Amino acid sequence: MIRPEQKKLFAVVGNPVRHSLSPAMMSAAFETMGVQAVYAALFVDELARDLETLHRAGFSGLSVTIPYKETACRLAVDVDETAYEIGAVNTLRRSSNGWEGRNTDWIGAVRALSQAGAIEGRNALVLGAGGAARAVAYGLQRAGAEVTIANRCAERGKSLSHQLHCRFIALNVLEKKENNFNLVVQCTSLGLAGAEQSSPVSASFFRPEMLVMEIVYRPRHTVFSRAAEQAGCTVVSGLDMLLYQGVAQIEWWLESAVTPPAVEAMRRALERAAGDE
Repeated sequence: MIRPEQKKLFAVVGNPVRHSLSPAMMSAAFETMGVQAVYAALFVDELARDLETLHRAGFSGLSVTIPYKETACRLAVDVDETAYEIGAVNTLRRSSNGWEGRNTDWIGAVRALSQAGAIEGRNALVLGAGGAARAVAYGLQRAGAEVTIANRCAERGKSLSHQLHCRFIALNVLEKKENNFNLVVQCTSLGLAGAEQSSPVSASFFRPEMLVMEIVYRPRHTVFSRAAEQAGCTVVSGLDMLLYQGVAQIEWWLESAVTPPAVEAMRRALERAAGDE
């Protein structure tokens, strides 16, 4: 049997995962808090098998990214009610018989957007229907927004809107309809580093009164976020969502609050790692 000594082991798992800034952010938090831990980025291509391997290797906790959040929810031996309702897990914690699952994406999204403006009463559009979109839509509803899902695959988008009891509109007809949205969150992988640089909506879609968030954070500026900025929208960076969901992850893993100095250290680490991309 092999088990870690001296330091706890944590990692972000996904495919792709090379772009992740989580190792820089989490390492800064652990160092500031005096926690003896290592946090790595791990490419995985068969989640069920790889989670078993990481559990046997003694990892204490995992962050889960694209495309495994929904699969991780099914594989976890236990998930809390919120993660169950969302249907996606972005955080796993070691237990004696497997991995427990939570979702902190919705916490990160709500806290990031709340720093820029009120959410309650907004007419919100969520672009995408994957694991991150599920969490964001859930969080916006919980914060008092009226939510509409727009997705390229109508079947997947309708399924999510049915589960969350919200509206759905097909992405290919979105801009042909009246645009009365004042909060827009981009939750697709479009714009991700290494992928096609494009946006799910045209530049003419944006209006100055919109509060907009792009959850892609690498590159730091995408076609979507640049168009929103040029239109005069209030734009929230995906780095803020990443920061606050990470704070919630650490607090669950360690069962202790993340100190304000550690939060600021995490923010500085993210900004340094993201650079001016």
